Amino acid sequence: MATTVPSLLTQVALAPRDGAGASVVTFALGASVLILGGVCLHLYRRRRAELSAVRSCVRRLDPARGSGDALAELQSAAAAVIEARRSLTAELANRRAAFDAASGAMLVTDSRGVVTLANADASALLGRDPLVGRHAEELFTRADLLAWLRSALGGVPADGQVRLARGGGQRIFQVQAQPLGASGGVLLTLRDVTELALASQLKTDFVANASHELRTPLASIRAAMETLADGAWDDAAMRGRLATMTLDNVSRLEQLVADLLDLSRLESPEATVNPQETSVADLASGLRATFDRVLTERRLTLAFEIDPGAAMIRTDPTLLQLILRNLIDNAAKFAYEGSTIRVAAQAVGGERPLIRLRVIDRGIGIPIGHQQRVFERFYQVDAARAGVAAKSPRGTGLGLAIVKHAVKALGGTIGVESVWKEGTTMTVELPR
Repeated sequence: MATTVPSLLTQVALAPRDGAGASVVTFALGASVLILGGVCLHLYRRRRAELSAVRSCVRRLDPARGSGDALAELQSAAAAVIEARRSLTAELANRRAAFDAASGAMLVTDSRGVVTLANADASALLGRDPLVGRHAEELFTRADLLAWLRSALGGVPADGQVRLARGGGQRIFQVQAQPLGASGGVLLTLRDVTELALASQLKTDFVANASHELRTPLASIRAAMETLADGAWDDAAMRGRLATMTLDNVSRLEQLVADLLDLSRLESPEATVNPQETSVADLASGLRATFDRVLTERRLTLAFEIDPGAAMIRTDPTLLQLILRNLIDNAAKFAYEGSTIRVAAQAVGGERPLIRLRVIDRGIGIPIGHQQRVFERFYQVDAARAGVAAKSPRGTGLGLAIVKHAVKALGGTIGVESVWKEGTTMTVELPR
């Protein structure tokens, strides 16, 4: 079509002005009218508003009016057709780009369930190219997903969640199948909601675990008070034991509440980091005083090894103290009595200068099967299953979770190395 019209226009322009030339002009104009009429009819069905001017121009075209006027109108009509085609192509490209940019995998099927359109996310998710022309049953094997598709093909929208194996693991997708009206087709969308689903599950688990951790000391305090009320008050020895038990459980409740507040603050989107020049030696001095009692009770030694290059660090001192306090507290619980807990700080050069902090203990260590989970909230190694004598005071199970979030807030990383019955090294790397 694009080469036919210009060639006819050329014939019109070069034709002699005698009788034969007039016949050529008349023939060329008549053929052009038929060609342009067909083009306009095709585009009119797709873009009625934009092609109304072209339609009226072709209707007015009359070879009998003379070659000059007819040629001008023919040129104008051809230009309008080209512009309308360019506009239509641009709009289709924009719509395709918007479809590809849409979040989540999107597939459009016809009334038989055959894919007629798929965006980039769908191709990446399903890993099959091309997707167009394939039936949905070739792409999915989940019976529930195909049932939702069949429901939408019947005119009834359907949605739900499915687990699909992707990237070496299970991912959770929210699926929606929406009928497309008179066409009988379906718009099928799959949005990855794995993180959202896991966050919801973590919230549920957190409430359950927190309730359990609060219930245990409260039950002990209640039992002690009821025993005293039933007459044990007059027994001095019993009164002393119950008072000690009550104080221990109150301390545990205070620590649990403090840890919950720390964790809540670190996980809040409004959490702020206030970096400033911080002396690691000053922090060490304060921490030594904090752990003086437990160090004395368990005959432990707390040794700080601070390299000159790591004596000062620009970071949030509150978060850094929180990290070190929880790591030392954890080490003090599980180190062998009479051993030394070492806290080492050193500067690491390279493209990204770091401060490396290590808390090293000689103790019972962490069984290898538990090492990947120790940073989870409320997760604690079962002393009985690990073969550990339950002599150390039970913690809240939040200390290492707090450390993980504090390190993340400072833009650092944390890792664990542990050998069963030999000891544990916690390594924190923070940007300088």
